Amino acid sequence: MPRLSFHKKVLYVFCGLTLLPLVLLATFAGQSLDTVEQMLRASAISALDKQAAETLELRAVMVADEVRTFLRRIESDLGALSQLPADSASYLWFSQNHRRLIWFRTGSNENPREERLSARLYKELAFIGPDGVERLRVVDGFLSDDLRDVSKPANTTYLTETYFSAAKDLPEGRVYVSHLTGWHVSKQDQLGEAENPGEAIEGARYEGVVRFARPVFSDKGELQGVVVLSLDHRHLMEFTQHITPTDERYVVFPSYQSGNYAFMFDNEGWIITHPKFWDIRGLDKDGHLVPPYSKSSSLESIASGNIPYNLREASFIHPNYPEVHQSVLGGRSGVLDVTNVGGSRKIMAFAPIFFDSGPYAETGVFGGITIGAEVKLFHSVAESAAENIRLLYQAFLTGAWVMIGITALLVVFVAFRLSHNITGPLSTLISGTKEMARGKLGTQVDISSPVEVADLATAFNTMARQLYERRERLLRTLAVLRRSRKEMKRERDFKQTIVENVAVGILTLDNNEQVTSLNGVARTILNIEDESSGEMPLAKALHDLPEIYRSVSANMNVDRWSEYVSLERSGRFLTYRLALHPLSSGSEDGRILTMEDLTERVSLRQQMARFERLASLGRLSAGIAHEVRNPLTGISLLLDELHDRMLSSPDDQRLIQRALQEIERLEGLVNELLNFASLPDNRLAPGDLSALLRDTLFLVSKQFQKQKVVLHEAIPEELQHPNMDRDRLKQAILNLLTNAMDAMPDGGELWVSAQREDNGLSLKIRDSGQGIPADRLSLIFEPFYTTKGEGTGLGLSITHTIIASHGGRVEVHSHEGEGTEFCIYLPASGQR
Repeated sequence: MPRLSFHKKVLYVFCGLTLLPLVLLATFAGQSLDTVEQMLRASAISALDKQAAETLELRAVMVADEVRTFLRRIESDLGALSQLPADSASYLWFSQNHRRLIWFRTGSNENPREERLSARLYKELAFIGPDGVERLRVVDGFLSDDLRDVSKPANTTYLTETYFSAAKDLPEGRVYVSHLTGWHVSKQDQLGEAENPGEAIEGARYEGVVRFARPVFSDKGELQGVVVLSLDHRHLMEFTQHITPTDERYVVFPSYQSGNYAFMFDNEGWIITHPKFWDIRGLDKDGHLVPPYSKSSSLESIASGNIPYNLREASFIHPNYPEVHQSVLGGRSGVLDVTNVGGSRKIMAFAPIFFDSGPYAETGVFGGITIGAEVKLFHSVAESAAENIRLLYQAFLTGAWVMIGITALLVVFVAFRLSHNITGPLSTLISGTKEMARGKLGTQVDISSPVEVADLATAFNTMARQLYERRERLLRTLAVLRRSRKEMKRERDFKQTIVENVAVGILTLDNNEQVTSLNGVARTILNIEDESSGEMPLAKALHDLPEIYRSVSANMNVDRWSEYVSLERSGRFLTYRLALHPLSSGSEDGRILTMEDLTERVSLRQQMARFERLASLGRLSAGIAHEVRNPLTGISLLLDELHDRMLSSPDDQRLIQRALQEIERLEGLVNELLNFASLPDNRLAPGDLSALLRDTLFLVSKQFQKQKVVLHEAIPEELQHPNMDRDRLKQAILNLLTNAMDAMPDGGELWVSAQREDNGLSLKIRDSGQGIPADRLSLIFEPFYTTKGEGTGLGLSITHTIIASHGGRVEVHSHEGEGTEFCIYLPASGQR
């Protein structure tokens, strides 16, 4: 093995000590950069995908809002039409002047062309008389002589429509809106000889309508007829047919195969706009809905395309379709992955169309808008950004390795020079020593030693130490932030649970009387169903309770305030306890308003006070009746004797006879007082309420006929009750029937119904009489209160006492001029 010179040893050692850390650092940096590049690509893809999804969802929300505005516009048009004279000139003018631009394809399959046309909004306008016969009808802008009796669904355009019967029974100002109605277009009808919907120019088009109808009344409130607007389905198609998520944004007709298209569905899940017309809900030749596409659809139906699409039945295609329908009914928008019937995987954004007229009032949703984007197209922006990151990373990595290579060459060169500088002086000393040994004592050597290498090592160590210390500080800070976040979340959840479960409505207000938040109890009291409606003016939140708003608004500047507020709604008296508190130590940060519903508590307290008054009044009445009864008997006997002695004076006899009649009436009043004060105990036994009602009605049937009162009965064959006093209940019902007849002196109608309810029986007696003013409803069960010119005013009080002794209750609902309804509820448990 050859021996290395000292110069080479120093050179190799220096190069090794210098290049080895550099190579290790480069390898570690490469791996770290590769990890960072992967994380950066993943973050970029996630962020861009999220942005694309939000953009797609926002577009769906905007389209849904446009449809909502469009439907409201049609309702306004219907109101305007109802104000016009029902003549041909007005209706033809209305049809001609209500148009909207449509963009469609025409020509042939081989030579298609685009066309834009200002088309009529309404396919049909009609005015229908109260008897259901059309008085006036405009179809496609022309006056029609075919006037039909649409009260019979078989005479309507689509054989089964019931818009007339649904609209004529609506109150004034209300609107009926139908679902989409039209003949179903099969796959063969649309495609013809074409391969796909994008090439089918000559095929059949879907023609349908959405009916908007409202009743028209005279100044006297009499029904004059029904106005009908039939929206042309093409104008609904305009909202979705041209949408594409590509850079084009709008096209005359989308590509179904790519999945880049939009469609609309109604609140029942039926598709109502779609590039494939056979997916749209439609009727068969008999006017019945064609069944939706499902797992049980026959091969023949699938091949012919007689398979309209309903999202509720489409879980076998992709489980997210029913989820989209349910989310829209819940008023939520979002983005989901789905696969369409053609097998295209796509991202689908959806948004609800809020609308609350006609059959859509229950959910407040007309339907939904969906916008689909092919998965590959949806991710294209993110993938392009990721590819750019990858190219930048490769360029950076290549440049880094080039720099490392150049640095290595430089290190070798510097190492060579440094080793030469280290061994050079030693060689010089050796040469000088040899020269001195030869006798040359005046030999001089020049030696210089560089210190740059030591300075470089010191600087590198300082840098590495500082980087390590900074990393440790960041890790400690991150751990502290995570703990703080968990504690804040736990505290927030705790406070939210308390606020949502407390039995008091809580609203937070800013200094501008703006509601910033409210809990579930407050939403219930204020009848606010939309949970997204957080911030709103206090006046809007208390729109239905103006009395409360006035009290709160007047005391907003008081530091702390509390008050009880009573108000009346629909004949029912409500009581609330209100309180205002500062939101913080000072009032500058807002206020807290609490609302506690004390209605039930106050009602129970009033009922107990009434029972106490009745008991005291009964005892007082019994005492007075006993004290008055005996003297009356004596006076009556004396007057009777005096009457017999006045045979020679007829005029005096008539006066005594009138006095005897008044005493007899006074004795009747005393007897009623005694009956009221000392009602006997109930003789409870099982009985049939239906038989009791029929017997009681038989007793007054002749009086009904004499007074021209028409009786309507809805009494089951048998209604058994385990504990009832038959005689006393008959007395209570007779009192109510007598009051009903007194309220209808010139005749009228009387409805008597009974039914079994949960844990008891209910009985309702409703008349068409004059009704009871709202300010007197709370007094009718008080003893001696009467609105008649005669009577004791004890009938309803006795009825209330009899029902209460059975453990039941009596409720009354009345509107002046519209009649009165008494509701009796008898619990199965019997006597209280």
